[in-house]
Parts: sequence; structure tokens; C-alpha cells
Amino acid sequence: MKISHIGIIVTDIVQSIKLYNKMGYTTTPEIEFDYIQNNKVAIMKSDILPSIELIEPASEKSSVAHFKKGYHHICYEAEKGENIIQNFKDMKIGKIFTPPIVAPALDNRKVVFACLQNGTFIEFIL
Repeated sequence: MKISHIGIIVTDIVQSIKLYNKMGYTTTPEIEFDYIQNNKVAIMKSDILPSIELIEPASEKSSVAHFKKGYHHICYEAEKGENIIQNFKDMKIGKIFTPPIVAPALDNRKVVFACLQNGTFIEFIL
């Protein structure tokens, strides 16, 4: 598997985009609304830095509304033909806690979230 992005919860996605633009990131494409998790999302890329996903809760029903602002998760992407879910289960290092859900900001690909035994959240793009 390879790292796709680092998820960061923010209070104001527009201001956060401006902040990360100054650090050399560009937004691709623009802010999207994740109607499944009820969040505003922006994927930001850099030629030399890891991609980041800015996540602003859209309401109290947001999947991250009650989380602390800042780092939220690291996202891994399966390599072609890799069964990332089975590999994770076989490692016995944590638990997957969501069913596969569509992620509009990730080209409508399905993702699952897991929690490592040390409490770190991770996301897998299927």
C-alpha cells in the first residue's frame, strides 16, 4: 500500500486553503461536499509534500463534528490487486470500524476507516 494523504480537521476550510497555499499546496479541484459524512472537503497537493485532505464539519451531524481540530488520519491506498482489508485484518493491529463508504472527494471511490491499537485513525481507499 502507499500513502494517499493526511486528513486534517479544520474550522474554516477557505482560510485553511489560503494557509496551505502559502506552504506550496494547490487545491484539486475545489471544495467538495461529502454528503455521506456531512463534511466540506478539499484535497491539496504539492510537488514535494504529502497530499492533505482538509475536512470542515458541515453540521453537528458531521462524522468529525466532535473531534479535536488538527490531525485526524493518514490514508493508505491499495496497490493494484491488493486486498488491503484482509491484509489489515491478518496483521491484527486494529479494527475497521466503518463499512465501505463512497468518498466524493476521492473520485467516488470507496473507503473504510480503522483504528490502530494505539488509537490512531487510518483510512483505506479500496
